Amino acid sequence: MNRPCLSHGELLKPIVTALENSGQLSQSVIEFIETSLFPAQPEQLRAFLSDDRSQSERDSLLDLIFSPDLTVQMGLEPLLESVCWSPDRVAALQDQLLATPIRVWIKMPDGSRLVRIPVSDDVKSQYLERLNITWQLDPDVHAAIDRGVAATMALRVKVRLRNHNLRPSIDQQMILCRFFERMADDDPDYLACLDLFLTLMARPVKSDAVYDHLVDHKRFLFRSLHHAQRFEALLRRSNMETLMLQGIRAPHAPQDELMHQMRLIDQICFSIFGKIETIAPPLESPLRVVTDLETPEAAIRSLMDM
Repeated sequence: MNRPCLSHGELLKPIVTALENSGQLSQSVIEFIETSLFPAQPEQLRAFLSDDRSQSERDSLLDLIFSPDLTVQMGLEPLLESVCWSPDRVAALQDQLLATPIRVWIKMPDGSRLVRIPVSDDVKSQYLERLNITWQLDPDVHAAIDRGVAATMALRVKVRLRNHNLRPSIDQQMILCRFFERMADDDPDYLACLDLFLTLMARPVKSDAVYDHLVDHKRFLFRSLHHAQRFEALLRRSNMETLMLQGIRAPHAPQDELMHQMRLIDQICFSIFGKIETIAPPLESPLRVVTDLETPEAAIRSLMDM
């Protein structure tokens, strides 16, 4: 797929503009401030953002504020698709970006201004790194997206592929093409299916083993769900401290999320392979009593029959 490469100036300007428009505090950033720093009151925020002495915490907050969101990435994606740069060219772009002074108004979610601050070199470099400019979409996968995904959805799909930084093998290219050709992109869970699929494709998998790979992950989720259900039952009869002392660990994910992930795998499997795997719950037999303790052979036979 031959596309003309952009010049540094053609890409530098929209990146600078994106940075200049990045000072709006989102609700998720406000929640981070509330839980990790202090009550997100305008006066306290203004003082914190203007004070270089709390550099580590301030830099962490600024890094979060200036992380390119989905809207920014979708706006830049058509340009990034046209980039065919080596790391050296990206380094030259970074030098130009660092040499460009940028001052940005930090604003509350309602748009009210807090303080205007200069964007540091660290923030600029991290912003550029997150754009993953050198990554290029495989031509066959690109063609499959163009054929099987609506234009409005295709942009979101390409941004997700860039963010996952997946550099697919030949087998992965084949299965990705099949995903985009067979999955219904108007389904409400389409992007969730894609995110899960890309995560599971992060490790090399042969094209003829993808179904088994998906089913293995479903079994893992099912075991996790069973553990979560048992933990919940135990928690109704005891407390967290006692269970921890007994070596019983709390589940890592809530039950509804585990069931949702299993449904996504079924949706992917049915769309791509035309089948799904049914997993039977483990059998839990009631405890049996060994009655003949005087005869070792009988006791052993009884235990083996349990």
